[in-house]
Amino acid sequence: MTLSERYGKARWKLAQYLEGKWWQRYLKNKSPEAYLADKRRYWQSLLDDLNWETVKGRQVLDAGCGPAGIFIHLRSVEQVVALDPLLDTYAGTLDIFDQGNYPEVSFYQQPLEQRLPEDLKFDAIYCFNAINHVADWSTALDQLTAYAHPGTRMILSSDVHRHAWLLPIFKALPGDALHPQQHGPEAYRTALRQRGWIIDSEMVLREEAIFNYTAWTLTFQG
Repeated sequence: MTLSERYGKARWKLAQYLEGKWWQRYLKNKSPEAYLADKRRYWQSLLDDLNWETVKGRQVLDAGCGPAGIFIHLRSVEQVVALDPLLDTYAGTLDIFDQGNYPEVSFYQQPLEQRLPEDLKFDAIYCFNAINHVADWSTALDQLTAYAHPGTRMILSSDVHRHAWLLPIFKALPGDALHPQQHGPEAYRTALRQRGWIIDSEMVLREEAIFNYTAWTLTFQG
């Protein structure tokens, strides 16, 4: 393993640790029931903003699902497989997450870069605010693409850099320790197109000083 690879792995492990701590702090004084109800409303509102329609019985992937990913909203409509490397951490520390509350959902504890054990293909893929948490950005995008067949739809969202001059600084230094991956919007567009995805829409969901939280809706051409 090269020095760069070791640095990247260490940065990812730190980010995973901080992610678990962030959730504990964020939810400390929140009612689990109220939070989950608000989150379900948020997911529906977001799908409405993106003009995205769910399909009864469709096979879908919630990639990097976290403790309250879109699976909590889709569970009774689409057939959801959900994966995240921190599922055990969430189950052991957060009142909002118990896999037993979602018997319709198939959970896998693993990073996005790791292939699911079955040779699964999905009709739709949801990857919200997860692709910039991975250790290996290119491999994670490759794996997401490997789950698609021609015609598969995907929503991919991420914080992307607004200012090109800040990007190399954040890549070199842990200025954003929660997010090991630091990329601008054109890097996402290029990487997705190179893998056979057609960009149907691109929407900035939230603007901040350094990042734009951006969502792409995509169709896999193959």
